[in-house]
Amino acid sequence: MYGTPLHLPGMAHAPTNEAGVLCLFAMLATKLGFTVLRMQSEFPDCEALRRVDKGRCQRLWIEFEFESRNFQLHVHDEKQCDLIVCWVHNWPECPLPVLELQPIAEKMGCGMAE
Repeated sequence: MYGTPLHLPGMAHAPTNEAGVLCLFAMLATKLGFTVLRMQSEFPDCEALRRVDKGRCQRLWIEFEFESRNFQLHVHDEKQCDLIVCWVHNWPECPLPVLELQPIAEKMGCGMAE
């Protein structure tokens, strides 16, 4: 199964699972102001720095999900995570900040072709 085509060098199709979200985030991290410190297989998935202003960064624990509500379905502890990165944000009452990659990819000119 392939996602919708993206106009993005290095990634032909939109994510269809968590691994695709992780891959897309890694490709866009610098443009989004992140520096990945490490990835891990256990929760949370990623430790990163996010540029907050000139000369200042904030350390974050990030969990990747295809859909934001999967965080809840996987019974993750919100106190051990600072940010959810997903393709689709479908959890309106989410207690954590969410970075939804789909609209970002569209705005960056990666737009989806139908």
